[in-house]
Amino acid sequence: MKRVGRAALWVTAVMLAACSAPRDQAPSVGREAPAFAAATLSGDTMRLSDLKGEVLLLNVWATWCPPCREEMPQLQALHLDFGAQGLRVVGVSIDAGSSDGAVKDFLGSNAISFTILRDPQERITRAFRTTGVPETFLIGRDGVLLRRWIGSIDGQESAVREAVIEALGREAGRQG
Repeated sequence: MKRVGRAALWVTAVMLAACSAPRDQAPSVGREAPAFAAATLSGDTMRLSDLKGEVLLLNVWATWCPPCREEMPQLQALHLDFGAQGLRVVGVSIDAGSSDGAVKDFLGSNAISFTILRDPQERITRAFRTTGVPETFLIGRDGVLLRRWIGSIDGQESAVREAVIEALGREAGRQG
């Protein structure tokens, strides 16, 4: 009977330790954005850490997602409006690996000129703990997550533009 009691006590202790262990949390505003890397359409690897010093608007999307397709011209407008001021727009396509042609066709037919990364393994969805597509993250020059939008964004909406303008005016490491 003592062995059963000790075994039960040991199992209970292990379960409690597992429950109290720190969990991998979703990135939150005010904390450093997770590490992530993926291939560009030309096959080069781009790491988010390579973009420190730039304000980054990171969008997770797919060609099969109607809101994503509708949102892309808005992201292109933000790229054109604020690129010269230091905004870097990067889209991460989570389309299947066999969809490279569909991704390139969509981008070409919509005159999308900002950087597109391909992530058919959907590593970005795990790293950033996305809830679906589209989802967009505004990351400051210092790599800190400044804003998260779940669902499509309107690049002409004042709240979006003000967030971008504020991020562009912020120096790395300075809270504003």
